[in-house]
Amino acid sequence: MTKNIKKVLKWLVGEYVLVWLIVIMTFVAGEMNLIPNGLYCVEENSKLAYYLNVACVVVTLSFVVLSLKLFTLNTHKSLKRMNHDEALSSYHLWSVIRIGMLMFAALFGIVLYFLLLDTIGLLCACIDMVITMMCIPSEEKINNYIEQLDNNVTTDVTED
Repeated sequence: MTKNIKKVLKWLVGEYVLVWLIVIMTFVAGEMNLIPNGLYCVEENSKLAYYLNVACVVVTLSFVVLSLKLFTLNTHKSLKRMNHDEALSSYHLWSVIRIGMLMFAALFGIVLYFLLLDTIGLLCACIDMVITMMCIPSEEKINNYIEQLDNNVTTDVTED
């Protein structure tokens, strides 16, 4: 079992590092003008800039809340019907979905930062990347998750 946990942990750490590299490379691409800086400058298109900034804030808020809440709801809700291997694959899947949502919101914020030359997008991207710090995979988190599975199985057996 610990072999499977270490394998899932290795994949999760790799995916976590990849997300950070993608976000950093997107920021560097914007600094090198690969993302057109100021394409929708705030002074010229104030309504468009306002709507894009509101969209960025809404995406950030909704994805942060969803990524933190959806993970626990989906994993704990279906935990009673799983064995250890299914629980590990479910944990891996929902971890990837969570980090993917946060990466999408961060990339959206960074791209808007360079397109609008307005700091709201960068602030939202920073918020998303700080939240990814709560998603750092560790063996302790996976073991706690598996212990919850074991506790659910023993309570279900004793209730019958």
